[in-house]
Formats: sequence, structure tokens, C-alpha cells
Amino acid sequence: MAAKIHIIMKSFTSQANKIEGVIPYAQKIGLPESRSLYTVLRSPHIDKKSREQFSMHVKKQLLVQKSETHELQKKLFWLKRLRLLGVQYEIQVSFKTRLDRKKLQAAL
Repeated sequence: MAAKIHIIMKSFTSQANKIEGVIPYAQKIGLPESRSLYTVLRSPHIDKKSREQFSMHVKKQLLVQKSETHELQKKLFWLKRLRLLGVQYEIQVSFKTRLDRKKLQAAL
């Protein structure tokens, strides 16, 4: 039985683009980037037209890695110990199973 590990990574810095060599045998799929702009008044009283602008860029990637079920615990432990600064992880594990009709009919 094969399992797929989907890792959704959100990064706030450009260091996450160097992840290619960190996770071996993984497909890298780029997801849309988001950008938010914030405008702050420098002085609330006198200079109302004096403003400062800040932006936050969030880059997302989806990494898909296939593994066998007996290797799954090792890979999840390895992902837990992997430390990259400025990166948030979301890990999803999916299995592909087949239904045995003979066992199902015997149970019914």
C-alpha cells in the first residue's frame, strides 16, 4: 500500500526557495503568492499626508512525496525535526486502498 505525503509550505522569506535539495524525491508544485500592503500614518496630527507603506509577501509551495507505509513513521519524524526559519508546514497524508469484494461479501 502506498501513501502520499502532501506538504503545504508557507514562507515569509525567500529562503524557502532553497528547499529543493532538502526533501529528496519530492515533486515541487508552485502555488499562488499573496501580497498585502499596509499604509500607516507617520504623524496623526500635523502631517496627515505623510505616510509609510509596508508589504508582506507570502510564498506557497506544495511538495508531494510518495512512500510506503512502513517508511511513513520515519519520514514524518524526519519532517518534524526539519527546521527552516520563517516557514509554516501543513502535512496531509493520503492512502490508496482497494476494497476486497470477497471479504466484504463474507462479512455480509
